[in-house]
Amino acid sequence: MNVNTNIDYTEIGRKIHHSRMEHSYTQEQLTELCDISTAFVGHIERGTRAMSLETLVTVCKILNLSADYLLMDELPETDASITAAVNQVKAKGNTQYQKFLLIIKALAMVSDDL
Repeated sequence: MNVNTNIDYTEIGRKIHHSRMEHSYTQEQLTELCDISTAFVGHIERGTRAMSLETLVTVCKILNLSADYLLMDELPETDASITAAVNQVKAKGNTQYQKFLLIIKALAMVSDDL
């Protein structure tokens, strides 16, 4: 197994910045949620400073990102948010679950056309 240990901090920062904007968070809002300084968020987004593992985990949780996506540009096979939503629907019974699946399939087909 060949493991690439080169970390592209600029790309990680770009992904964090993009996700922050999608969530409509200002840098100041993200700093409050992550308990880090605004200056540090700026450094992370520009890729000029590395964050600790603890900060990485916090940022991933706040922005609903996977570490796999940030570090290796790979989306995980399962997403915690999707798993939680599916479990909530399953708890409501098979009829609701089948309706949920139909809606998800319809959304997937529509998104292909966008």
